[in-house]
Amino acid sequence: MARTTFVEHQRPARVVALAPARPVRPATSAFVSRNAAIRAERAADPRHIRRAANAKRAALLIAPALAITSTLSLSIPAEAATAAPAPTTTTTTSLALQTYTVAHDVQVPIVSSDGVTTTSIVSYPTLVLRFGVTETQAKSALSAALSAGGDRATVLQTALQYLGDPYVEGGASHAGIDCSGLTMVAYQSVGIQLAHYVPTQDAVATTVPESEALPGDMVVYDNDDHVGLYLGQGLVLQAPHPGEVVDIVPMYPAAHHFARLLPAGV
Repeated sequence: MARTTFVEHQRPARVVALAPARPVRPATSAFVSRNAAIRAERAADPRHIRRAANAKRAALLIAPALAITSTLSLSIPAEAATAAPAPTTTTTTSLALQTYTVAHDVQVPIVSSDGVTTTSIVSYPTLVLRFGVTETQAKSALSAALSAGGDRATVLQTALQYLGDPYVEGGASHAGIDCSGLTMVAYQSVGIQLAHYVPTQDAVATTVPESEALPGDMVVYDNDDHVGLYLGQGLVLQAPHPGEVVDIVPMYPAAHHFARLLPAGV
C-alpha cells in the first residue's frame, strides 16, 4: 500500500492577476487623424477663410477665359498642318533724283523790258530736280521768273539758296527747313512776315486761278498740309518731306490752289 506524504510549503503561493479586457469600440466610430485636426484648425482661421474666398473669386474670373481658350484649341484638328503665311508682294518705285552741281554763282540771262539782254547773278550751289524735270527746263523757268525783277525775283532768289538743304520739320535754316519755313524765309526777304504754319499762310493770302498764277505765288495743297513756291512753266520749288531735300518738281496732280501775297506788278 502506497504511502502519501504531504509537505507544506512555507512561501505563499503566487497569484497572477489578469488585466481587465479593453472594451471593443463599435466599428462605426471614426478616428480623427492629425491631418483632419489641422484642417479643422485652418478652417476656423479667419485668414484661411479670406484666402479661400479670394481663390474662389479668382477661379470664377479665370474660368470663362479658360473655356474660350479650350474652345479655340479644340476647333483646330489635331492632324491639321499649320497654314504657311501668304507671301507679301511689295512694289518699290524709285523716283529719279537728278542733282546738277553748278558754280556757286550762276549767271542767268535776264531779258529787260526794252529787249536788252543782261545777266544777273543767282546764288544757289546745286540744282536738285525730281520727277523728270531737266536742267534745261529748270534754268528756263528760273530765267523767265527772274527776268521780271522786283520783289518776286527777290523771293525766289532767297528760296533758291536753300536748294539741297535737308527737310527738318519746324526748321527754317540751312541746317534744316520745312515747307512753310521755306515760304516764310523767302517772303521775309521782302518784308512780309508769315507764321510758320501752312493754314495761317494760306489764310492771309488771296486765292488766284491757275491761269493767273505768277512766279513767286504760293502753291497750297487743298488739305493745307503742304506749300511750295511757284516758279512758272509748271514747276514748283519745295521742301518736300522728311528724308528729302529742297528740290524743284513738276506741279503735283493732287488738288491745289494758288495763293498770292504780292501784287501782280511787283
